[in-house]
Amino acid sequence: MKENVVALIDMGSNSIQLAMYQIDHIGRYHEMKRMKVSARLISYLNKQGTLTKDGVRVIINTLKRFEKVTRSYNVNHIIGFATAVIRNSSNQAEVLDEIERQTDISFTVLSEYEEAYYGYLGVIQSMDIEDGITIDIGGGSTEITLFQKQKLVHYHSFPFGAVTLNQQFTNGEQVSNKQITHLRTYLFEQFLSLPWLKTAKCPIVGIGGSARNLARIHETKSKTKQPELKLKKIEKIFDELSSLDVSKRSKIKGLSKRRKDIIIPAVQTFTVLMEVVQSPYFIYCDKTVRDGVIYETFVQKSNKQPLQIHTLV
Repeated sequence: MKENVVALIDMGSNSIQLAMYQIDHIGRYHEMKRMKVSARLISYLNKQGTLTKDGVRVIINTLKRFEKVTRSYNVNHIIGFATAVIRNSSNQAEVLDEIERQTDISFTVLSEYEEAYYGYLGVIQSMDIEDGITIDIGGGSTEITLFQKQKLVHYHSFPFGAVTLNQQFTNGEQVSNKQITHLRTYLFEQFLSLPWLKTAKCPIVGIGGSARNLARIHETKSKTKQPELKLKKIEKIFDELSSLDVSKRSKIKGLSKRRKDIIIPAVQTFTVLMEVVQSPYFIYCDKTVRDGVIYETFVQKSNKQPLQIHTLV
């Protein structure tokens, strides 16, 4: 395999990220550079489910910034993919057309299955774990998978994410016990709707920004790299987070200031899922949907090619 420099642009409901990877001739890859814009595109969806002109403007401005960066590197291929916010937009076709008109990047909209599958693929290629449940909390959707003997058995995409849960249940400077109760009730209803979750009793593998922040908070408090978190430990972290107002919450070491408002529903989602599954522990994996895309497209070289690859000459 010829050495490649590949750029992936991941357009999510909460953030738009650019990641560049160098892939050698035997398929090994490493991340060279990453940029992230906390665009919160989910907040630009109006009541009709249309992404507003302001939202499209944020996308275009971000992508033009990313294009300048990719031109400064010797990039061979660019892959752009979008998840829930574009998937659920009533004007999806118009948004994609506008992106193609104003930039040199084409985007594929991942289906619910593809988003869950690529997250699972990133996990099993990087962790020595036979059975588990992956959870990836985005801004507007939450994908979970159940794998056994590293084979994908079930998947589901829930129509809620950290941003939308915050808007619906925990919005405000200080979260109340009543808000938390309503949030927990809703999450239990959602997770209990899947019979296969109640009998899993396996570890929860968290991927994405919210899981990363939870792991970092734990590491700074315990001053250890122990990756496995028991439910009681996460509940203790949640109690501290929820006792603080938003401004004071941002002072907690390990917590990104960009997530100080949405960390409450995110961590509560992890705890409720653990309760439903009767999980022995939670563990963070630093691989993402992007790793799954890279692996399948450039390393595994499967026959199917679901994503558009823009090759630079």
